[in-house]
Amino acid sequence: MLKPKGKESSQTTYMNYAATSLHKPQPVIDAVTNYLQNNNEITPQRSYLNFSGQNIIFQGREAVADFFHAKDSSKVIFTQNITLSLNMILHGLLQTGDHVITTSVEHNAVMRPLYLLEQEGVEVSYLACDTAGELTPEKIESALQKNTKLLVMTHASNVLASVLPVERCFEIAHKHKLLTVLDTAQTAVFLPIDQQSSHIDVLAFTGHKSLLALTGIGGFILSEKAAHQMRPWLTGGTGLFSDSVVQPDILPDKFEAGTPNNVGILSLKTSLEWIKQIGIKNIQESEQALTQQFLSGLKGMPLKILGNTDVTNRVPVVSVVPQQLEVNELTQFLYEDYGIITRHGLHCAPSAHKTAGSFETGALRFSFGFETTTTEINHCLTALEKILIKGGN
Repeated sequence: MLKPKGKESSQTTYMNYAATSLHKPQPVIDAVTNYLQNNNEITPQRSYLNFSGQNIIFQGREAVADFFHAKDSSKVIFTQNITLSLNMILHGLLQTGDHVITTSVEHNAVMRPLYLLEQEGVEVSYLACDTAGELTPEKIESALQKNTKLLVMTHASNVLASVLPVERCFEIAHKHKLLTVLDTAQTAVFLPIDQQSSHIDVLAFTGHKSLLALTGIGGFILSEKAAHQMRPWLTGGTGLFSDSVVQPDILPDKFEAGTPNNVGILSLKTSLEWIKQIGIKNIQESEQALTQQFLSGLKGMPLKILGNTDVTNRVPVVSVVPQQLEVNELTQFLYEDYGIITRHGLHCAPSAHKTAGSFETGALRFSFGFETTTTEINHCLTALEKILIKGGN
């Protein structure tokens, strides 16, 4: 890791958990190390010696299905990340003449695929959230058209932190026979997510953020209805039915082409087991307390806080716009003088910044994880006070 040039700290303080987790649990490291050291890189369905790889993938599907309360583990599809998942989902479910509804606070992992689909004749409606990133579910009904097929939503904004009313929105969508797609990049682990009770037809997830797995592993979980309607967008070898040029229609092979990421799946399976032992409630309470501590400490400082300040309806993300400095200047001072790693800019979510009124300036984002300590929060607050109020950097 880069060392700060700073005057006041020789250690780094990581405040960018919304981008990726910093450390992996020791059981994950041990499992991955053992797997690699014992030369277990055997490709499932492509070798007689495939039992280890097949077991890892099966156990990984079971762990994901259990974690998100999915009905059938065969409908857990592994990909390299949530961006690929969302591309596969949207291109697989939508075609020329269809209409899709989404929100004004989506990440580019949704916005850019939808833009491409618009060029191909798919109609898109964007539900306007308020400046705090909150959405009125009833807006869905006013956006409905005869050809509306899909509602796709982020669970929480990676900029504004606001948790959207997904259950109510998806209930309305199902009443009108729409398919529903949920982006859980910012909420998996922090919030309990039940695919069945929340009316989620397709749940997209990624491993490297709060799920604490390696990079390069993600996926999505399909309902029976979505599995039947969705077309393969990515095709190729599956190790089965090799005599046909048609992608197999059975799950999960229908949506999984090419060599699987066994070690990534193993890391995800192990991290989910570790998270289950810690308890989602314990993680949520810890991160909510840290967020409250930080928000309380920001009072009186010359900056604008994006989103609402109710920690019960936000993820552990706080984006701010300083009044007296450019966002990139504050980011640089925090790192070089205090060793604090944050993220500034538009956070791959320009529409969310337009919603909040911060598109022209961007914002500086602090985001916390289960590893974050109260001491680190105090260090950030002290640094901000010195830079913004006392003029020291």
